[in-house]
Amino acid sequence: MAWSRSGRTLPLVSYLARAGWRALDASAQPGDITHRQLLVLTLLKERGDLAQQDITHVFGLDASNVVGLLNELEELGLVLRRRDHTDRRRHIVELTSGGALVLDSTFARLASIEDELLFSLSMQERETLHRLLLQIVTSR
Repeated sequence: MAWSRSGRTLPLVSYLARAGWRALDASAQPGDITHRQLLVLTLLKERGDLAQQDITHVFGLDASNVVGLLNELEELGLVLRRRDHTDRRRHIVELTSGGALVLDSTFARLASIEDELLFSLSMQERETLHRLLLQIVTSR
């Protein structure tokens, strides 16, 4: 493969992400969450309570897909949805304590998957990769 040429970084990042998500979903036990659910819970943990439409905007998903995803998370007791008291048309989504616990255990599973995917990198190289990716994400 011609991975080393300029303009090939995004396909590499996508390849690694897909491999990681597949491994996470394949390692799931009853009660574990999917990678899509992980993304929503992580967003709520990092940003706090959010309007449902803000979640839709962040992920660039159709609103009905986000509603379905939030329904799943709410049924599992991982998030709560409530009407915004300042605008009754809006729903605010918050992470529950149970959601935070599930998120922590999922990150433990994900750490082991990352170890397998990034085995050829030293800890310093992994930290550099993480720092660079974080820089890109937070500058947007």
